Amino acid sequence: MQSWLAVLAKELRSISYDKERNVAQISRQLVVIENLRITASATGIVDQVFVDEGEYVVPGQRLALMHNPAKVWVDANIKETEVRHLNKGDTVAIAVDAYPDRDFHGEITRIGDTATSQFSLLPSTNPSGNFTKVTQRIQIEISIEQGKEWLRPGMMVEVAIDID
Repeated sequence: MQSWLAVLAKELRSISYDKERNVAQISRQLVVIENLRITASATGIVDQVFVDEGEYVVPGQRLALMHNPAKVWVDANIKETEVRHLNKGDTVAIAVDAYPDRDFHGEITRIGDTATSQFSLLPSTNPSGNFTKVTQRIQIEISIEQGKEWLRPGMMVEVAIDID
């Protein structure tokens, strides 16, 4: 009778070890799952996804493109000869092609420090030594108050800045 009790006691210890091992495996898998989860740093709408579910990715790989519809802005390229008249906080009238009968207003929030030509992928070279002066463009950022019309990235607009 005691031999049966000893066998059952060993089986009970074995089952107890199996339970501990299974609990540890589950805990480890939960950590792995949490490490595989990707969360956005801000709220927004996902516009495009570049990977499929279950696909392996590497650091720095582009996974998705998203935007925050509550924060909308316009990037405008202003002639370098006109940029001296602009200041942060200046008001801007904005005409949006999608809403021709509506008036939008914005405010200059940033004036770029570099001409847009400095960021071109193929800079223009001048091997002949001839120089042709071309007015450069400076990028400015204009914030827009988002109304009921949901302005979306990539929409065409025209800006009018009063430079007294």
